Amino acid sequence: MKYKWLLFDADNTLWDFSAAEAAALEKVLLSTDIVWSQDVLADYRTINHKAWSDYEAGVLPKSQLRTIRFKRLLEAYQVDHPAEELSLNYRNYLAQSTHMLPGALDLLNKCNGEYQLGLITNGLKEVQRPRLAATQLSPYFEFIVISDEIGVAKPSAAFFDVAYEQMGGVEKHEVLVIGDNPNADVAGALAYGFDACWLRHPGVADRKHLGETYRIRDIRELEQVLA
Repeated sequence: MKYKWLLFDADNTLWDFSAAEAAALEKVLLSTDIVWSQDVLADYRTINHKAWSDYEAGVLPKSQLRTIRFKRLLEAYQVDHPAEELSLNYRNYLAQSTHMLPGALDLLNKCNGEYQLGLITNGLKEVQRPRLAATQLSPYFEFIVISDEIGVAKPSAAFFDVAYEQMGGVEKHEVLVIGDNPNADVAGALAYGFDACWLRHPGVADRKHLGETYRIRDIRELEQVLA
């Protein structure tokens, strides 16, 4: 086998974060004067993407990440409501989600035993740990690295240092990172010396010069990559 280790991103790589996010946001907005709609969801996703991108780039402090997304959403709709309350409720709803991408669990079952598996995720511990328990994924992985728990996020080399230290001196070319984020997952892995498989979901803009080792459109296609 070319690879000894497979390192999976979590959100929108194994978990269907898009579905979980939409369900949690719809519930949390019931307590506000913002009427749920697909437009509101799109606006929130734009705000959320910007916040996480700034956090991953080291521009936004972790201490602000939890609430600033809802502060900006409330400001955009000119609604007076405690952002901290919305943030807490949203994280609680999200932590309960069990949405998985089609075929993700079957893939893990096929890879388990053939490869050593790790989970590397940019996320909040109070969301990711309960979701791991709810979806019963933890036993598949030799180790789990969550950005919120170590104080640094992908694509930082310091994040990948933490993961690499768990792998017992394996050669970097024997590690494949699988993820949907072209910057955090793919560019970060390649810069560190790992191979990278970009899960480019339909509708996501192309990155012609990304340099990924492999590209797939569905997580189930990884089986063909590894064959």
